Amino acid sequence: MPQNQLLTKVSGVWVPLLATVLVVGLLWAAKAVLLPLALGIILAFTLSPLVRLFDRLRLPRFLGVALTMSIALGTVGGIGYVVATQFADLSTQITRYTSSMRAKAADLRPGSNETFRQFSRTVDRVTEQLDSNVAEQRAAQPVRVVSPRLTPVERVREAAVAIFEPVASAVIVLVLVAFMLGQREDLRDRLIRLTGADNVIVTTRLLNEAAQRVSRYLVAQTLVNLGLGALVAAGLYWIGVPYAALWGGVAAMLRFVPYVGTLLSALLPALLAFAIFPGWTETLQVLAMFLVLDMVTGYFIEPLLFGRRTGVSSFALLVSALFWIWVWGPVGLLLATPLTVCIAVLGRHVSSLRFLAVLFADEPALSPHVRYYQRLLARDEDEAHALAMRMVAETGPVNAMDEVLIPALQLAEQHRAQDEITAEDMDFILEASGEIVTQIRSRQKVPPEADAQILMLSASSRADRIVLGMLAAAMEASGRAVAVMDQDRDIESTISQVIAERSDLTCIVAISLAHGSEVRNYCRQLRASLPMARLLVLRPLTSAQNAERSMSRIKDAGADRVAISIHQALKDAEELLKLEDRSSPCGEVARPRAFSEGVSHA
Repeated sequence: MPQNQLLTKVSGVWVPLLATVLVVGLLWAAKAVLLPLALGIILAFTLSPLVRLFDRLRLPRFLGVALTMSIALGTVGGIGYVVATQFADLSTQITRYTSSMRAKAADLRPGSNETFRQFSRTVDRVTEQLDSNVAEQRAAQPVRVVSPRLTPVERVREAAVAIFEPVASAVIVLVLVAFMLGQREDLRDRLIRLTGADNVIVTTRLLNEAAQRVSRYLVAQTLVNLGLGALVAAGLYWIGVPYAALWGGVAAMLRFVPYVGTLLSALLPALLAFAIFPGWTETLQVLAMFLVLDMVTGYFIEPLLFGRRTGVSSFALLVSALFWIWVWGPVGLLLATPLTVCIAVLGRHVSSLRFLAVLFADEPALSPHVRYYQRLLARDEDEAHALAMRMVAETGPVNAMDEVLIPALQLAEQHRAQDEITAEDMDFILEASGEIVTQIRSRQKVPPEADAQILMLSASSRADRIVLGMLAAAMEASGRAVAVMDQDRDIESTISQVIAERSDLTCIVAISLAHGSEVRNYCRQLRASLPMARLLVLRPLTSAQNAERSMSRIKDAGADRVAISIHQALKDAEELLKLEDRSSPCGEVARPRAFSEGVSHA
C-alpha cells in the first residue's frame, strides 16, 4: 500500500511535467506548421469585426471577405511601401551617420584624446601578442578551411529557397485567414462537435470569451498603435529627424510587444538625432516625445477604450513574451499577448487547466479574506489592517465584515479545531480582528434617539463576541440603539436578564460550529419565557448544506429569523421591527424603553 501511494505521488508530479515538456517540444519542432496557423488565427480574430460589419450590410460572404482582405492588404502594403522606401534610403546613408556618431562619441570620452589613443594602442599590442602565441602553438598542424564553390544551379536554388519560403508562408497565412473568415461558423460547429455535445456549454463560452477578448484587444490595440505611429512620425518630422515615416511605422509595430516595445522603438530615432544634430536638444526632445506619448496612451487612452484589456496579468505577459520569442522567434514576440489571452481563457473555463488561469489571469490569486488571514498568520498585522480598512473604504463596513473579517474568523475557528494553528496564533488573529471592529465602531455615529432598541448576546467563544461587535456596529450605522449583554455569567442569569430587559429585538450571534446547541438553548428558553419576543440569530456558516440544516433547527427552536451574513441580518431586523407589536404573556404590549444597567450601552 505505501508503495502504491509513492507511485501515485511520483506519477502526480512527473506526468504534468512530462506533458509540459512534450507540448513545448511540439511547439518548437512544429514551428513551420504551427506558426502560420497561429498567425492566421490571430489575424482572423482581428479582421472578423469588419467581416461582421459587411454581413450586417447584407453583402454576400465571399464579397465581404474579399473587401476585408483588400482593405487589410492595401493598408499594410501602403504603409510597408513607405517604410521600405525610407529604409532603403537609410541603408545608403548609414555609413555617414555611423561616422558622425563615432566622432560625437569621441568628444564625450573623458580625458585627452591622446591618452585614449595610447590606451587603445596598448590594448591592440596585447591582443596581437596573444594572437601570435596562439598561432605558434598551432603551427605544427595548420588547418585551412576552404569554402566549396557553389555551382550556378545551387546558387539559383539557394536564392529561390530564400525567396520562396517567406512568400509561401505569407500566401499560406492569407489563405488561412480568408478561409477562417469565410467559414468561421462551420469551423466553430466542428470544434463543438469535436469536444462533444456534453461540453457544448463550456466550449461555447470559451470560444465567445476568447473571440471577444482577443478580437477586442487586437482591434483596439491596432488602432491605438496606428495613431501612435502617426503621432511619432509627425513629431519626428517637426523635430527634424530624417525618415520620420520609417520610425513611426517601427513604433506602431513594436508597440505590440508588451511594455518594452515603445522603449525599443525610441532607441534608433534617438541615436539618429544624437548623430546628426550638434547638441543634445533634439535627442532629448525625441526621448521626451516617446515618453509622453507612451504614458498618455498607456494610462489614459487604452484604459478608456478597453479597460481591462486582456484579462492577463502584467507579469504573465512579460514571461509569455520571453517564452514565445524563445520558441518562435520575433514573430512569437508579436503573438505573445493574444496567445497568452487564449491560454488564460482556456484555464478559466476548463477545470483540469485551472492552474493556467491562476498563473496568467489578472484576477487576484487569493480572495481578500484569505489574504487577510494569511497576513495575520504571518504576524503582519499592519498589512492585514491596511487590507481590511481598504475594503471598508471601497465596499463599506458591512461588505468588508461579511467578505473579509467573518470568513477569516471562520477559517481560524476551523483550523484551530483541527489543531493546524496554535492557541497563540488564534489569540493573535482574534486580537487583531477585535481591534479592527473597535475602530469601525468608533467611527459610527450613534443616534441620540431611536424608535427601537436592540439587545444582543453571543455564544461563549471570543470569535462569537467579535462577530457580535460587527453586528452591533452595523446596527448602529443603520440608526438603531444597541446594547450588548455582559455574558460573564451562566446561561440562566443571561436568560433572566434578557427577559427583564424586554427589548424590541433580541439578536443572538454564533460563528463556531460547536455552539449550535448553545444557540438553540437560548432560543428555546427565551421563546418559552417570552412567547411574543422577536428573536434574530446571526449564524454564518461556510457550507451551504450545513447552513440550511442549522437554520432549520434554530427556527424549530424558536427563532423568528436566521441570517447567514450581517447584510441579511440587517434586512431581517428591519422586517421584524416593522411588524406590529405583539402582546406580552401578561397581556401587556411590549414598548421601547431604556435599557437597564445590566447591559453595556453602545
